[in-house]
Amino acid sequence: EPFDYYMFGQNYIRPVIDFRSSYVGNVSLFFEMEEKLNQGHNIVLISNHQTEADPAIIALLLESTNPHVAENLTYIAGDRVITDPPCKPFSMGRNLICVYSKKHM
Repeated sequence: EPFDYYMFGQNYIRPVIDFRSSYVGNVSLFFEMEEKLNQGHNIVLISNHQTEADPAIIALLLESTNPHVAENLTYIAGDRVITDPPCKPFSMGRNLICVYSKKHM
């Protein structure tokens, strides 16, 4: 069976989250998003300056309430997340669109 990079990333980050004091604000919006996705709509969430841990953190915080959203998010990141050896294993478990910067090519 192939290695599960998604669970590798989840299990690596899980111990650093204090779930007793961490929460998703406006979680009802994620229920609405999941409903729209099930109807075939597209949803775009925009954030700035993603860190390598962000996809795992978002997925971990959503896994109990919105597992479909947590597992199926598609992330956009720079080429470092697939070219930097310490980052690559975490990226391999995500749906990822990689954007290459002209100044780094």
